[in-house]
Amino acid sequence: MTSLYEHLPEAIRHSVDELVDELRAEDWPTRFLALIGLLGEKLKERADPGPALLLQQWAGLVTAVMEKLPPDIDVMESAALMSISYNDTWRAQALARIDRDLEFMDNLVETYPAWPDIVESLAEAGARRPIRR
Repeated sequence: MTSLYEHLPEAIRHSVDELVDELRAEDWPTRFLALIGLLGEKLKERADPGPALLLQQWAGLVTAVMEKLPPDIDVMESAALMSISYNDTWRAQALARIDRDLEFMDNLVETYPAWPDIVESLAEAGARRPIRR
């Protein structure tokens, strides 16, 4: 199976590799915060008025990072990132986990109040700029 990482331009793969090296020793909660922080930084830096493309690029970056740092469905933060990834299998596993565990989303939102806004923004970005498969 081909990974998203393999299809990225070399410069982006290099950025993913640097991020993976930085995050490898960290746990999933720390990785989650780092990836969310990266999104926040990029949103502040952007010049274009709409964040749709940037949000899609960030979700792609998250997917590529998770291909190098395998996700863990049993860790809330990892499952949350799996739910927005471009990997259909991971997304399905995460959404099934969220549906089965009624407290999952409550715990996630209580711990990371901005998460619902991020997910909503990603959904809007996908509606505005559908990804061709």
